[in-house]
Amino acid sequence: MQQTLHALAYTIAGYFLLTWFGNVLCRQIFSLTGLKDATASDAAPAHNAGRWIGTLERIILAIGVILQRWEILAAVVALKTVSRFKELDRRDFAEYFLVGSLFSILWAMLVAGAWQSYDHSVGIDLRHRATVLLGMDEIQQKT
Repeated sequence: MQQTLHALAYTIAGYFLLTWFGNVLCRQIFSLTGLKDATASDAAPAHNAGRWIGTLERIILAIGVILQRWEILAAVVALKTVSRFKELDRRDFAEYFLVGSLFSILWAMLVAGAWQSYDHSVGIDLRHRATVLLGMDEIQQKT
């Protein structure tokens, strides 16, 4: 029971770092680089879709890193690029988009790597258990 609570605690900590803290860091990077001001003239959306997109993006990227399924990273980048293709002609938006996307990729890789390292060395090796449960351990052994 204690091991399960420990695993739950470090997984929640990783989730918190990916989501809420990731959004805070991303906004700070936009402020530090001046990109927040560069896009200030754009009409502000009535919703927080950007935060949700960034949060979901980092969660999906982290899952891809943990499962070592690199095509997930490629799919996320491709989906984001296609969805914003026309807006990328504007230099200020393109820089904003690239900084946000690259931050999300880097942050997801750092947090997922730290989670995975902790999970394997101190935790209960949830990643290994998940790959066995999903039948992915046999696929990885063949490649």
